[in-house]
Amino acid sequence: MDIYEIAQAFAATHNCMLGICDASPLDVAHLAKSTFVPFVSRDIKKRTDPSAILPGAQSIIVLGVGTSQNTSVQNHANNTENIAQLSSLGTNDDYHIKVKSSLGELKNELLQHTSFKYKILVDSPTLDERAFALRAGIGFFGRNGLIISPQFGTRFNIGLLLTDIPLNTAAVLSVPQTGCPPHCRLCIDACPNGALQPDHSLDTARCISYLTQKRERTTEEEAMLHNQLYGCDICQDICPFNAPCAKTYINPQAWLAMSDAAFAEMYSYTAMLWQGAALLRRNAKAAEES
Repeated sequence: MDIYEIAQAFAATHNCMLGICDASPLDVAHLAKSTFVPFVSRDIKKRTDPSAILPGAQSIIVLGVGTSQNTSVQNHANNTENIAQLSSLGTNDDYHIKVKSSLGELKNELLQHTSFKYKILVDSPTLDERAFALRAGIGFFGRNGLIISPQFGTRFNIGLLLTDIPLNTAAVLSVPQTGCPPHCRLCIDACPNGALQPDHSLDTARCISYLTQKRERTTEEEAMLHNQLYGCDICQDICPFNAPCAKTYINPQAWLAMSDAAFAEMYSYTAMLWQGAALLRRNAKAAEES
């Protein structure tokens, strides 16, 4: 069994998706459609060239790990209350921890068979992870700006294991030729701010998920949150490639009254809490006043 067969066996036993691709630089033109530009490095070389992150990089193992929803905070509101929606970022286990752990396990398993240099990246501000997932054959680029996979739809997170292992071309998956249905505009039409464009580009300044995380907001931007407390799943929830997922509703007043310690106790397992309780209360205030 070669190194890539070992990696594929790991993915099969851990309910993950796995793809392999070369570590050559990306086409810079791709970044014109890259989502969430405000959160990434302005260094084009670091965004496009794996060797800038791991000198001598030759191949990239891409892992797609399905999200796991935690139901402990769901629907803390009733029909008589002013309610706001909390995205999966506020209910799912922190994917940074989960995906890094899976990549670490995979790396350790591979190191039992061969030595190599490596770098693990999860939600990195450097390399464009979606682009390498696409190159590795994990899925196709959807009109919602996300990679859509046959196994998980868009409900998965991407991790990269950069290595100096020479690429085994026989292990490379072909990039799926499927895509969004030609006339499907469900995600485009569902976005209340019109952030999604038919050419797969995203107007980040109008994206609710970005606006809920933005440190400084104008009055106009406050009005664009559409009762979302943190993040936004509208374009994922409407996507026909995704299975239905329970929605989470919160009374904004509960967040406004919650102490920092209570936030930490309730949401410490999520990727949301690193933003801090003050930002979350700010979003709750905007939802309450909308």
